[in-house]
Amino acid sequence: MKILKNIIKNFLWFIGVEVKRINKEVTFKSFDEIYLSKLSNSKVVFDIGANQGQSIERFKKLFPDAKIHAFEPISFEFQKLNEKYGTNENIILNNFAIAETSGKRDFHVTAKTGNSSFNKINANTKWLQVRSKQFNTNESEYVKKIESVKILTLDKYCKDNNVNKIDIIKIDTQGYEDKILLGAQEILSNNVVSAIECEIMLDNVYEKYLNFSDIERYLLPNNFRMVGINMINNNLFSGLTFFGDVMYFNKKKFNL
Repeated sequence: MKILKNIIKNFLWFIGVEVKRINKEVTFKSFDEIYLSKLSNSKVVFDIGANQGQSIERFKKLFPDAKIHAFEPISFEFQKLNEKYGTNENIILNNFAIAETSGKRDFHVTAKTGNSSFNKINANTKWLQVRSKQFNTNESEYVKKIESVKILTLDKYCKDNNVNKIDIIKIDTQGYEDKILLGAQEILSNNVVSAIECEIMLDNVYEKYLNFSDIERYLLPNNFRMVGINMINNNLFSGLTFFGDVMYFNKKKFNL
């Protein structure tokens, strides 16, 4: 029996499959499973970086009665969102970006709009080479245009719209997450927010990459604790990308 096990193990290793004993003490939960176990059904959700509505659909499925504030600065993507959700009273669509100040800023719109950012994309990277080929364009033309977009802080938006309770803030802004948190210090310090889900870019795709300290400098002093992490790749030296999503909970609201 042991010989047979070794033969099977060696064969699986040969084809790139590693077999490990299951640790029954370890339980892997998705972010959605965590939300469902810790939050009730009627929620207020902020979707910062709504793009084509991927997260709107996700949160609608999780919390059918949720009030969703969605933010998307790209004009033609916003138009699609408006056509799809414009008559839904539970979805508030905003055609501007969230940042650390209010005003206007240049936004780099890319061939795949989900890669668009206030941050410039680095030239001469493997990532840019591959993505350009996928979208049938030259590396120098992967950024299709630079669009001047309106920006607003979360603090000002909440004040202007009398928002005093947010259950989830989802931030997916291609390396601009720290600046968004900088512009949200009032609502964070006043316990308005229960949970934050934040993308963190650790690779060299953009001119700026983040460290956990860039995010946590605005969260830890306001009683937030990291409670979940979902990484894409585990190192900088292999694959095209090295990034992930991190989840933070308000310690006071969850008794952490």
